[in-house]
Amino acid sequence: MQYSSSTWPTNFPTDRTTSAKFYDLAIIGAGISSAYTLLHYLERLDRQFVSGRTQPIKIVVTEKSGEFWTGIPYGNRSGRTALLISPLKEFIPQQPERTDFINWLNEHRDWLFDRQVYAAQGQLASQWLDDNAADIDRGDWDDLFIPRHTFGLYLQSRLSTALTTATAKGLIECDLITADVWDIQRDGELFLVDLTTDAGGNRFTAKQLVLAIGSPPNLGFEQSAEAVKSGLCYIDDMYEPSLDFNLDRLCRSLTEIADPAARQVMIIGSNASTLDTIYSINNSPAVTNSIEKFIILSPSATFPHRINREVPAIDYTPHALVALVQTESFTAKQILAAVEQDVAGAIDQNINISDIYGDITKVVMQGLNLLNIEEQQQFVFRYAVEIGKFQRRAGGEYLDVVNDLVERRKLEFVKGRFVKQLPLPMGGAGCEYLDSEHRQPHVFDRPIGAIINCAGFQDVTQSSSPLIQNLLQREICQPNQSNRGFAIDQNFKASPNCYVMGPLVAGNIDGTFRVWHAESCQRILGLSKHLAKVLLSESTAVAPEIAMSEPATSATLIPAV
Repeated sequence: MQYSSSTWPTNFPTDRTTSAKFYDLAIIGAGISSAYTLLHYLERLDRQFVSGRTQPIKIVVTEKSGEFWTGIPYGNRSGRTALLISPLKEFIPQQPERTDFINWLNEHRDWLFDRQVYAAQGQLASQWLDDNAADIDRGDWDDLFIPRHTFGLYLQSRLSTALTTATAKGLIECDLITADVWDIQRDGELFLVDLTTDAGGNRFTAKQLVLAIGSPPNLGFEQSAEAVKSGLCYIDDMYEPSLDFNLDRLCRSLTEIADPAARQVMIIGSNASTLDTIYSINNSPAVTNSIEKFIILSPSATFPHRINREVPAIDYTPHALVALVQTESFTAKQILAAVEQDVAGAIDQNINISDIYGDITKVVMQGLNLLNIEEQQQFVFRYAVEIGKFQRRAGGEYLDVVNDLVERRKLEFVKGRFVKQLPLPMGGAGCEYLDSEHRQPHVFDRPIGAIINCAGFQDVTQSSSPLIQNLLQREICQPNQSNRGFAIDQNFKASPNCYVMGPLVAGNIDGTFRVWHAESCQRILGLSKHLAKVLLSESTAVAPEIAMSEPATSATLIPAV
């Protein structure tokens, strides 16, 4: 039987909760952070379970979208044509996980990569399958930028099997609840969780809590009354409710504009979401033909560097970085300056930054380890993210589309930061932006037919999320000094029995535990394994039947520049 991501069987009760029902463990959010935490938890529970236990561990997982284990990137909300931003061997460098995924791909490739299905999905989807058919047939997956939804299907399959097995053995009872958790408060030693379902409000209590809620909402931009009157199509989040929904909305809006010159689409940001959006738009001739031009407004006015399948042999040394780390004392800010200098020098020599990514990263990590603790904190809180902006990378399928648009003069960069929409004297809407160099206001005065917000995420102190606001107000969580995530220790603990996994781990340092970026699958794989161990080690719900080894003294340090 063939399954889509929306019909893959789970065999578990959903929406089966009553007021104040008790759970030993509650996981809020059901993306890949939740999926891998639970997988590692169940594997460890099964290995270390001692016969004679009479009570299963009661677990609940909530997910507001109703699509469990995929999150936004690997499920229906980002569409079936969106690709990995890195090759599979980088996406999952860990073994045996990559081998397990590859074996699953090989087993199911006939229906995963059906030619008729791909032909119906669009021209770029069909082209991707044609270009990679030989590798797929041979099972050579490592260098492919595969469609992301396949990984979501894989995780759904794995969780279905793992939960079924653990339930049958009497290890757990698990409820999967489609609900939006909007408030959490402490009630003695328990957490009282308030949620909203289609049937109305509800609540439950839990002894342990894992916040796997993904990134904060997108940075938002207010729409003035004049801009609303102009009829401009403004998409604040391309994945809400889904990319396909917004593509249809975009196409309908643009076809209603009589003047073709006014059918310009401005995209705020030049990150992976922007590449996703452009690729998906150009996969559909109907949407593509309705667009006169793409305007990319971003501070860098550049897209990520191309990841080449065949990396040329380059005799390269990041001289500024090497010289810096050989000095007696330096700062995190100086590491950033050295990276900027080396990257600029490489570009002047026509060297692709992606090809020397490892050379630069290696020396950056050497420099980080030589910094005193105060400077290491500055590196994690601030400068590592800035360094990462110089080393952004993406696959050829996405960048080929961009290059084609540039060559046909269908894509233009504007260097600056979006401020607000503006009505234009001749009619229609433009925008105000600040130039990147002097931060002086400028007006983009050519009519825009649509604006798509891909500007990145809010910091947690200014988040529009009611849950994040309430977690901070109730002091269950505190923002870390980067404001990109919650403050946690090396065991992911934000407060007693409350743990964090996923993007909100970013910006933390505790001894050798240093994480400034926690969105990629490879990082979540490593970090969630340690969290699963901590959850069982510190849970009184499973003692004394389960004997645990001593908890690790720190999480794995994962380079994240």
